[in-house]
Amino acid sequence: MSNMYLIFLSIGHLVVDLGQGILPILTPVLAKSFQLSYFQVGIIALAFTFSSAIIQPIFGVLSDRYSMPWLMPVSLFLSGSGLALTGMVHSYGLLLLAVLLSGIGVAGYHPEGSKLAHFLSEESKAGASMAIFSVGGNLGFGLGPMLAVFVLSFAGLKSIQGVMIPGTLAALLFLFLLPRFKSILAEKAHKHKKNIKQTAKSRVRVGSLIILLLYVTIRSWIQSGLVYFIPFYFPSFRGITQPEYLVSTFLIAGAVGTILGGPFADRYGGKNGLLVSMLVCLITIFPFLHLNGLLIPILAFIVGAALISTFSTTVVFGQRLLPHNIGLASGMLLGFGVGMGSIGVTILGVIADHFGLPLTINIISLLPILGIVLAVTLPDIRAREFSAEPNSAA
Repeated sequence: MSNMYLIFLSIGHLVVDLGQGILPILTPVLAKSFQLSYFQVGIIALAFTFSSAIIQPIFGVLSDRYSMPWLMPVSLFLSGSGLALTGMVHSYGLLLLAVLLSGIGVAGYHPEGSKLAHFLSEESKAGASMAIFSVGGNLGFGLGPMLAVFVLSFAGLKSIQGVMIPGTLAALLFLFLLPRFKSILAEKAHKHKKNIKQTAKSRVRVGSLIILLLYVTIRSWIQSGLVYFIPFYFPSFRGITQPEYLVSTFLIAGAVGTILGGPFADRYGGKNGLLVSMLVCLITIFPFLHLNGLLIPILAFIVGAALISTFSTTVVFGQRLLPHNIGLASGMLLGFGVGMGSIGVTILGVIADHFGLPLTINIISLLPILGIVLAVTLPDIRAREFSAEPNSAA
């Protein structure tokens, strides 16, 4: 039965992350409708990143302090309805408010959803369970653009209200499941507290968490850099006129990698999973960006699967580093760390403007070296091998 609830949580994750794929497609339509400058378009992206990712640790802290399963249906509704409101407002200020509401929905779901996924899993299979939860988000990100194109094809911005249908239906489903979710959280949280050993490894824990956050930041820089710059690089420098299929291949492979990465980490350890991921990326990103022919989509798949395979692994790793603060760990690694990818794209964009896109692409291909160094310095944490002191020492 636990697996069934994990699947429901994964479906919710898919729905709530549709917005992250919808907004990039919706933004040009909004820019034309509201006659926005590039700066104003950038503010829209920044507002969504801030509300959906950067503030996620705040929801994580609240999730650790209070049991808030009701936040999941509320978040599901907000994530879709916020974007739907973009087709109903008539001022830039209200447009930003609508985007912020959608982002808050995204931010609110992740810590509470991942905490429940954690409690539903056996410790020895935590990676596999978190992979089930995480793959929903990967699929949502990939399916979002297709949903946006489909909805906008009816009547442009006037039909964008259609994007709130998945969120509304999912919210109703989660309202129905809410009593069971409350029961699971109450039971599992009590057992979880009893199982945590008391120790004095606070310094090791905080240091390892910082390293893990840096690893997630590097991974996000690579992922966001490839997703944003592939459409510019391949047509201009590799002669590929339809690079979108490479982005799709990359993202679909990421979903496959997530499913495989969780069990791999359960069997061989999270540290080894993080290390292998970056080693494969170091070997494959450069040829992916410079070779021709059929090898390009094959390498795009390998890079996507390897890079994004650690998505669930880093969450489980963080939850084991902060066993008393599972929501906070999830918020930092699913939200703040991933949100740093937007900052990375901005920095890479500045480099591309001043020194050219080929140099920027080559820098991305070398970033896995930093990931390897960070992975090597992490402790090898397995199930029940790492514990923490009470919250007062956190």
